[in-house]
Amino acid sequence: MVNKQEVMKLALYLDDNARGPEDNEAAKALRQFVSLFEIAYEMVWANSHEHSKDAYIEMHKLIKGDPNARPK
Repeated sequence: MVNKQEVMKLALYLDDNARGPEDNEAAKALRQFVSLFEIAYEMVWANSHEHSKDAYIEMHKLIKGDPNARPK
């Protein structure tokens, strides 16, 4: 299971100790991974079809790069 706090700490560490733009991009990717994981978990364990569908739409928006999909 993914531990959100550990991944976010790693992303923060990469941002704070960036040796180049690649480290900042890696931190951004880790944050997006956490968001995708949370949405996928919500989609799988939804109590209704509508809830699952809404989570799928939100995941699609996040993957496409919509800045309003989920706060980071």
